[in-house]
Amino acid sequence: MRKLQLSRTGFNKLKSHQKELKVIDFEDSIKSIPPGEWCIYSSPTSDEAWVGFINPNIQDKFACAQVLTSLPKGASTFEPAIFIKECLAKAYHKRLMFKGYDKGSRLFYGTSDGLTGLIIDHFENASVIQINTAGIDRYRDHIQKALSEITGVPAFLLDNAKYREKESLPSFENEPLPDLKIIENDVEYSLRSDIIQKVGFYYDHRENRIQLQQLLNRMTFKPDKGLDLFCYAGAWGLNALKAGVPWVEFVDQGNLQEEVMNALKLNGLVDRGLFHRNDVFKFLDEAISKNRKFDLILCDPPAFAKSVQQKPQALEGYSKLHRKVMRLASPLAICTFSSCTHYISHEEFQKNILDAANKEGRKIRLLYCGMQGWDHPVSSLDDKANYIKSYFYILE
Repeated sequence: MRKLQLSRTGFNKLKSHQKELKVIDFEDSIKSIPPGEWCIYSSPTSDEAWVGFINPNIQDKFACAQVLTSLPKGASTFEPAIFIKECLAKAYHKRLMFKGYDKGSRLFYGTSDGLTGLIIDHFENASVIQINTAGIDRYRDHIQKALSEITGVPAFLLDNAKYREKESLPSFENEPLPDLKIIENDVEYSLRSDIIQKVGFYYDHRENRIQLQQLLNRMTFKPDKGLDLFCYAGAWGLNALKAGVPWVEFVDQGNLQEEVMNALKLNGLVDRGLFHRNDVFKFLDEAISKNRKFDLILCDPPAFAKSVQQKPQALEGYSKLHRKVMRLASPLAICTFSSCTHYISHEEFQKNILDAANKEGRKIRLLYCGMQGWDHPVSSLDDKANYIKSYFYILE
């Protein structure tokens, strides 16, 4: 493997546990290095060394090199293929620590599991792989084979052209995927391969959805009518039905009626739900004009900002959404507000909800605050990989 000398700034970054490096962090030139090449980074002052991969095609404002692991003392070689398979196996066994995660989970979560740019979701009948960095893309066939051996189900590569743009990666023709069979919190789903989003299913709210079930089961009364906004496969609403809520209406602009109605059937909940294919904001306006009221409103929209520059517009969008939701909430309704926007913190999101409540004249009581499930590992609330926010309230 090629060896590269770190600059003082690069060395200081690694000693402070940073995993991303820029051009200025190397004493050696990286211009001629092929995109995705794995290299050994050597210290300017000691015998310490680290292993990672480089893509010199990335613009200076972004990190061009990733640090994956330290090189064992005395080692002069490193086998990326062996290291990758070890990372996959470790990640899989970490998920087995928690009941239910073996049936379906975010099996691999990028840097948090040791390989930047690798995302894998695991289902009952398949695993779906997404690769977004050149260093990992070099081993795409190896990853696919190793993953099938570890999990015992077929693995499929699903390239997302938009996510691969940053590293100038080609998008190969995606393999035909099977319809995905999913079990989460003892709720079953089936997703057609032609309508799946990202890598299949949003496992990131698993713990918040089970908390919703527990909350509803512990209440002395059940909400009568529920509403699941931006429902996708209907996971939030189905967890509510599972906990005894008699009726839930599901709203999404996607062609998802078949998924939602089939999930009702799979879980013995036929005739307890209705799907509306509609823009959520339009649906809310129509429901407000008809003075409709709901006792349980579950609100989990897609990300409202793709960059930090879009943050003000995102906060404005959340404010409009939260105010409309509150207008539909009956007295003592339970409302869950969730966000997957990376650029908005827990504090900012909660303030947004409080401000909306003040403007709508609603007093709110916080019941629960949550983050992402255990298959999306983070080291702290400030971890860059920590992006899920979920708050449950009673609206008085």
